Order: sequence, then structure tokens, then C-alpha cells
Amino acid sequence: MKKTNYFYTIGCLSIMLVLTSCSKSFITKSPDGSLLTSDALNSTSALSAALTGAYNELTQVAVYGRDLPVIGDLMADNTYVQLKNSNRYISQYVYDVTAEDAVPGEVWPGCYAAILRANQIINSPLTGTDVDPIKAQAYAIRALMYFKLVTYFATPYTTDSSALGVPLVLTYQPFALPTRSSVGTVYAQIVSDLQAAIPIAPAYVNSVTLNQGAIQALLDRVYLYMGDYTDAESLASTIIGGSGFTLVTPAQYLALWGDPGIHTDQVEIMFEVDEDVLVNNGFDALGGIYVNGYADLYCSSQLFNLYSATDVRAQLIDSGTTASGTFAYVVNKYPNAQNSDPDNPKVIRLSEVYLIGAEAAAHNGDVTNAQGWLNALVAQRDPSFPGYTDVGQALINDVILERRKELAFEGDRFFDLNRLGLAINRAQNPGALQAGTNNVNLTIPWPDPRRLAPIPEAEIQANANIASQQNPGY
Repeated sequence: MKKTNYFYTIGCLSIMLVLTSCSKSFITKSPDGSLLTSDALNSTSALSAALTGAYNELTQVAVYGRDLPVIGDLMADNTYVQLKNSNRYISQYVYDVTAEDAVPGEVWPGCYAAILRANQIINSPLTGTDVDPIKAQAYAIRALMYFKLVTYFATPYTTDSSALGVPLVLTYQPFALPTRSSVGTVYAQIVSDLQAAIPIAPAYVNSVTLNQGAIQALLDRVYLYMGDYTDAESLASTIIGGSGFTLVTPAQYLALWGDPGIHTDQVEIMFEVDEDVLVNNGFDALGGIYVNGYADLYCSSQLFNLYSATDVRAQLIDSGTTASGTFAYVVNKYPNAQNSDPDNPKVIRLSEVYLIGAEAAAHNGDVTNAQGWLNALVAQRDPSFPGYTDVGQALINDVILERRKELAFEGDRFFDLNRLGLAINRAQNPGALQAGTNNVNLTIPWPDPRRLAPIPEAEIQANANIASQQNPGY
């Protein structure tokens, strides 16, 4: 695992970002991104530069650059680590994560670094119509980072909203030692931020700028994770009917995933993280963990076998071999890992909104909309499929199946299984690393404390107020 030297406490992280930045993002794109205090952001141009810095935080390997998308598939049942690997994500696959593990140790400060930058924009005294769209994007970034933190480090809302969540830090407090807020309190802040952002958000410009439709879609995802199916269905209907976004067609599907450029057509991609020729992770890009790089991770045969021969999504998975020469299904969803302009990790797509609406409608007993939205999506992926006709729990299961197939390798499956309280059942794949002695850790029941990441040990050691709030089992 790539090592990054972080100051772990939130206060020390604030100081670090004042003094310096270890990311080339702040050097090549946003030198003004190092501005810290809200008072220093006294012009629209300064706010814009700070916003660029916040966006750049999302590209980091610890955030959407690789760690978060990988966790969501590898700790579930979509991918596995091959035997001859580069020693990345081993503990995640075999379920032997400790509080000293590099991955949660990177994700925690990586997300809080983005939150810090968003806070400075949100708390700037500047107001006005030219400032509102900038602050809207900062609200959305803060909400997105808290959502990723609370789903990775805390009990799902649908299991226990009163459980310990993550520390909420909404203003610049360089020496603060915050305690963990409850899951419900964190989600309330996420919803508040997104609701504050929507009415002042910018109209659609391109796929790498948070716009009103994308922010609505993020809120819709949050409602689903809260089990708020009434609001989830209603908002999905609004987005599908009035956002201006359209689903990618079968004829366009492969070209969409093969194109690393910024999109401006409102087809499918509502928001993605921009990795371009100046700001990118090079050999550590997300695609490199699958192909054209380390090539450590492969698609499980169990997932591949879910796709029919006429499903266009299967064309993003190739037949190949691992480094040890074993047959494997190669993930080719990110084919530009070693190009000068790598693939942009996807954060939210219109297809997910269709699936959110279908799942929520199925829970609400609205079979017409549930089947309608689900089948509208599947028709654009597998034109030969006649459509789903199930009702009740069977229809909900159909939606979960399609979520797995549609959002594979984008980091959702593990968190879906957690919010639904479902066991993780993995089968051994040829050429795969063993998941513990005799593969004992291929099956991870629910609940199991290992399905929550540990608060990083460095944070525990540095923050006396959180020292007694470690997750169980660590």
C-alpha cells in the first residue's frame, strides 16, 4: 500500500494544510488552495481557487483516486486479489484489518482534508449571486465526504442511527479534539448540507462540476441509505423527469467508459472526479489496480456469470490471466490508467438514480414505478432481456441484483450489503489469494465488527477525546 505521511488529528491536519501540501494538485492547479482561514477568502477569485483545491482533494488515492472505489468491491463479492500481487489491499480482502492499517489510515485524513477546504469556503463572509454557486459546491463536497466517512467507519443508519458516527467539524478549529457524533447526527448534517446546496447550485456545465442535478442525486442516495423510501422515490422521480440527464444507450456504452475526457452532454455521468494530464495519480490510478498497472484485482467469476451474453456491461470484462498464469476475468472499466489523461472515477450516474427510485418504489409498494424504472434501465444494458415482472421482496431482490451488475467496480457493493444487513458470501476463484486459513473469511456474516473500519490508531493516540470511542474488535 502506498504510504502517505499525514498528521492524523483534525486540528493538526488543518495546520498542515496551511503550511504546505504534499499533493501536486495544489502546485499545478491551485496554489491558492493552501489559503486556510475563511477571512483570507475575501474575493470570488480566491473562493474559486479554494474550490479547485477542494475538488483536487477528491482525486487523491486515499479518496476517489483509488481507495474508496476499491474497498466497495473488494470487501464484498465482486473482486479478489490475485496470488502474485503487489501487497496492496491484502488485509481488506482477507478481513484482517487493524487500526494501524494504511487504507483506513489514508481514507480518514484524506476525507477530512477535503472537508477542511470545504469549510473554509462555506464559512467565508462573502455572499452574493456569484458566491452562491461556489458555496453550493463546497456544501456538496463536505456532505459527500461525511457520507463516505460515516458509511465506512460507522454502523449503518438503517441498523442503529444512535450508534457512534464520525466527528463533525464544521468550522476551522486547529486545536480541536472532537468526539464522534452519532450516526443520525452526521446524516442530519449531510442532508442539511445537500438541501442547502440544491437551490443555489450551478446549472450543468460539465461532468466534473457539481451541479444541481448531481447534488439532488447525491441526496437521493443518502435518503436510500437512511431507509427514507418516500423521499427517495419522490426525488428520483423529479431527477429522472426533469434533470435533463439521459441514460447512455447500448451503442454508446463502451465509448462512454473508454473516454477519459470531460463530458458536456448530460449523458449518464452526473458527477465524476477529474483526473487530467496535470492532476492525476499516475501509476497509482484506479484503473491500474485492475489493468495496465499493478493488475492485482480481478472480477469474481460469480459476478461475471450474472451477465447474459447480450448484456453490454459484460463487454467491460475481458478474459485474461493473472501474473501466475491463471485464467481470470480482467476488469477493463478503466482502460486509460497509464495514459497521460487517466480515467475519471465516477461518483454518481443517472443509472443509479433509476435504481434508487426502483428500490424505494418497491419498498413503498409502488410496483408500477419500481418495475418501470428498473426495466427502463435494463433495456439500455441488455436489450434482449424481457423485463422484470416480480413484486414484493422478489422485486427488491431484482433491484439489488441490478445494482450489483450496474455499479460494479465503482465502490458500492460492500456498502449496499451493509445497509441491507446482508451476509457477504464469496466463492474461491482460481489464482486468488486465500482469505484466511482454508478460506474461512470468504463468508462474512452480518453483523460482524470487521465490516466497520477501525478509527486509525494514530487518531486514537493523538485525540484523547476519541480514545475510548474505537469501533468494537480493534
